[in-house]
Amino acid sequence: MDLVTNLSRLQFGLTAGFHIIFPTLLIGLSAYLCLLYWRWMKTDDTVYLDSYNLWLRILLVIYIVAAITGVALSAQLDNLFGGFYRRLEDTLVPFRRYELVFATLLEGGCIGIMLLCTRDKRSYSRFIATLIFTFGVFLTTFFVVSRNSWMNTPAGFTWNGDHAEVFSYMQILFNPSFPLRYLHMITAGLMASSFFILGLSAYQLLRDKHDTVAKKGVSISITAGLIFAVAQFIVGDLHGLDVLKHQPMKIAALEGQWETEKGAGFKVFAIPDKKNETNRYEIEIPYALSFILKHDSNAEIQGLKELSPEERPNVTIAFFSFRIMILMAIIMLITAVIGAWIRRKSNPCDIKWYLRLALFTAPTGLIAVIAGWAAAETARQPWTIYGLVKTAQTVTTETNEQVITSLLIFSVSYTALGIITLILLRQLLLRRCQLPVLNNLHPLS
Repeated sequence: MDLVTNLSRLQFGLTAGFHIIFPTLLIGLSAYLCLLYWRWMKTDDTVYLDSYNLWLRILLVIYIVAAITGVALSAQLDNLFGGFYRRLEDTLVPFRRYELVFATLLEGGCIGIMLLCTRDKRSYSRFIATLIFTFGVFLTTFFVVSRNSWMNTPAGFTWNGDHAEVFSYMQILFNPSFPLRYLHMITAGLMASSFFILGLSAYQLLRDKHDTVAKKGVSISITAGLIFAVAQFIVGDLHGLDVLKHQPMKIAALEGQWETEKGAGFKVFAIPDKKNETNRYEIEIPYALSFILKHDSNAEIQGLKELSPEERPNVTIAFFSFRIMILMAIIMLITAVIGAWIRRKSNPCDIKWYLRLALFTAPTGLIAVIAGWAAAETARQPWTIYGLVKTAQTVTTETNEQVITSLLIFSVSYTALGIITLILLRQLLLRRCQLPVLNNLHPLS
């Protein structure tokens, strides 16, 4: 690929990696708010209402940042990769519009009701608005994942010159890899949010051991984190088998598998050597890869040498990103298991070393999501639409200077936005920032 293409991919990768943090958290935090308000209505325990009001403020900040970075990301698709949507005007563009409409109506409309409804007594309007907001988050995620899945397993269209013509929108929407990809993403959002809540609640307890909202957050998130961590390992295995079926070379890149062989081993660590088509400093578990992918220790796994060198992705990035994702998932599972084990005989909220461990795991779910996304997208290269349209064919930026200038602007802007977001979240946790919109407007009943 030329420099313009690589710089365009770098900019999109960095900004998409930053953006994905916030929709991921919206998946779990919106579901958490539903649980909290339902428990408040059922038990009349004010700790659930206090928890709801705190996490609603945090959700508002995350929602605003998600909207800002989402608009910027969409603009980049048009500016950097305008050739992509020109070829797919009839296939993916309608679903892109549906995503925008549902995000505006369901999420944007309902979050206002959630903020304005009465905050010190039961409000069915508020509960229904929270449910609809959560449905909106899951629905917009549905369209986003469907589009991305279609780029990996395209279906429901034919080519007419350089333009795609649709013969089945249902096949586009429910393309072969979509169901497991969607389940994988939703589970990832719920798992990452569970440990985000656990970590931030632990932070509060380390500052104030009597904080009842934080204690409730730790209790709920340990249970949720354990459930979703176990579920993600199961879903991840199924998703891996599906990727192997449709994109065996993608699996080869993720696993650093150069040779086609039977009884392939799982590489715990290696440094892929693209030039010599091999791995250096390899630590391998014999037969494990064949067993994991095909549940047969002697099964054959295809290698990257089946492809010509120019058709291969960046194996180093794909290989290490995939292992970072796995490592983060293992850390989260261990943290949840330890918390559940401690809870059998005592209260995890009273054990400082566990709270420090929980604080450490706050970003692990988000790191896993970013790493998993990087691994999946890198291993798909050089294709934008797998096997049909290459990334270099969709780049519309003309000069290096244009991309470098844009990259610098986005880097500075997103760094500043990230710092502001972290400061604001910290102030909310310390109850120093109440967000006036929640206090000065007349509440609805």
